[in-house]
Amino acid sequence: MGIPSVIVDRSTRLSGGPAQTILEVAGVTKQFGSFTAVKKVSFRIREGEFFTLVGPSGSGKTTLLRMLVGMEPPTDGDILLRDKRINDLPPNRRPTCLVFQSLALFPHMTVGQNIEFPMKVRNIPPDDRHTRADELLRILHLDPAVYYNKSVLKCSGGERQRVALARALAYDPEILFFDEPLSAIDARLRKMLQKELKDIQRNTGKTFCYVTHSLEEAMVMSDRLAILRSGAVEQIGTPAEIYASPCNAFVAEFMGEVNLLDVVGVKGGGAEWQFKVYREPIRLSEPFMAGIQRKLLVRPESIRFLNDGDTADNRFQVKVKNEFLLGSRKQYHVEGLGGFKLIVECSSDHTITGPAATIGWDVKDSQILES
Repeated sequence: MGIPSVIVDRSTRLSGGPAQTILEVAGVTKQFGSFTAVKKVSFRIREGEFFTLVGPSGSGKTTLLRMLVGMEPPTDGDILLRDKRINDLPPNRRPTCLVFQSLALFPHMTVGQNIEFPMKVRNIPPDDRHTRADELLRILHLDPAVYYNKSVLKCSGGERQRVALARALAYDPEILFFDEPLSAIDARLRKMLQKELKDIQRNTGKTFCYVTHSLEEAMVMSDRLAILRSGAVEQIGTPAEIYASPCNAFVAEFMGEVNLLDVVGVKGGGAEWQFKVYREPIRLSEPFMAGIQRKLLVRPESIRFLNDGDTADNRFQVKVKNEFLLGSRKQYHVEGLGGFKLIVECSSDHTITGPAATIGWDVKDSQILES
């Protein structure tokens, strides 16, 4: 019995129409007694995409993952694989594979034996297993001549990550699920493996569903991501879409350092609002009725320091409280005369003289969000 090659031609899918849905989650809820861990979650994963479930601790992402792989049954709702309901299908009967956070490699086996194990239990002939293991090792930048007979206990953390991924790919699963597999390794290696994992996903054309609490991982690797909070999906989209147009203040803050200010409409203000606490007048693109409260989002890179004669729709006198060099850019923490605090980012060659400065931004560079 042969095994299909892990390398596929993705040009047809990339040049054709939208990819087909491979996995659908429809109104899935999970309760543990009186506690609801996942609340009516719905989304679709497209074939061949890198889809990430991301959220803070307690957001329900791990519980959701356990339902997707068959380790927990949903309390309500349906999980469909290629339009077939799989709620009650056990993990060993699903054409999917999970890469655990702990990797779960067999310590008494060699690298090659670990990779071949899922093929061995399916009675794949030894020669085919060996050929497949060699192929996967080469794809994952591990020389078969060096690593096939090497004990996994003698492998580094990064090498073990690659072995675990090779084992997951060994029997050509339709979807690979990942439970924060990079969380326990150092930052430099993690950054390198993030890019490698995305390259492998693109080269193999496999569907990856990845769970993480790390926004950086989600942004670097994902084609699309779902942001979870308290067991519910807040927003789904590409990293660029969510960064540019967060649906609420929680998503905006989760996507990185931002300025979020409380604003309140004023009577007869038209497009003029005021800060809720500091009563500074401010111009916005979306006027609301008097008394309505919202969050104003202004990204640090959208705020600029103003010289005499420079124009901006909104401008404020501030005091510079701190300056931080962040490689190619600088970050300033400033405080307005009314006490409001903002973060400003600009190129690293920017300099300011003295603690007093004028900052500003244009209406088009701000957004009004629900809290």
